[in-house]
Amino acid sequence: MDGVLIDSHRHHLAAWHQLAREHGLQHPPDYFTQTFGLRNDAILGRLLPGIEAERLRALSDRKETLYRDLAGRDTSTLPGVRELLAWLAEQGVPKAVVTSAPRANLDLILDTLDLRGSFEALVAEEDARKGKPDPEGFLVAASRVGTGPARCVVVEDAPAGLAAAKAGGMRAVAVTTTHAADHLHDADLVVESLADAAVRSFILE
Repeated sequence: MDGVLIDSHRHHLAAWHQLAREHGLQHPPDYFTQTFGLRNDAILGRLLPGIEAERLRALSDRKETLYRDLAGRDTSTLPGVRELLAWLAEQGVPKAVVTSAPRANLDLILDTLDLRGSFEALVAEEDARKGKPDPEGFLVAASRVGTGPARCVVVEDAPAGLAAAKAGGMRAVAVTTTHAADHLHDADLVVESLADAAVRSFILE
């Protein structure tokens, strides 16, 4: 979802920095950019080794509340998204969203952008015990749409997501919305946006 369907990087970054200010969290200047795409437990766990579960949940919940306040006021689809979804529907290709974000974020974005009906399966943080780069979320999605991993194409913007796709035995397309192409080496195809015709050709291979 984040970085593929929508450009949410600035909203997440603003939420993380506000959380850090509120709670006095010390971090390298580019820490939240470098960890974009990971689940909150991984981001906070690396930043605060040994953090107690209760505090982890509280910080994570606060960060996502901050994010939803921002995203709910200013969110739009990235170039090519709606056109690709329409084309996939015409081809009879089942589609799933797999996100490391909590279900509340997914619901907000899909309802705000009127995209809920575009997907046959939704997989959020609550649906997988492990986050990317573990492939569990993608494998859950494949199961829910009734498709074997080898027949799946994952669209990702982050190295952790691409690593998860490969670990799950899936092909992968990367879009350079949040990371430069040279950081997306696990992708089978790298494009600037989903408007690139190469994406459709790759899916049909």
